[in-house]
Amino acid sequence: MAEETREVRGRLPKDLKIAFEIACARLELTQTAALEEAIRDWLKKKDSPPGGESQGS
Repeated sequence: MAEETREVRGRLPKDLKIAFEIACARLELTQTAALEEAIRDWLKKKDSPPGGESQGS
């Protein structure tokens, strides 16, 4: 069974959008996959305690 998905929208500066499209093409990666990776990384970063220490240490 396929994972349920939802759409995310936002606005970016034109140069950032173009750079993103080029990077995805060079890496042969869909923009959806790249955005998912970026959001997961951002969430991990924001969930980390200051100083880079892992939780539960």
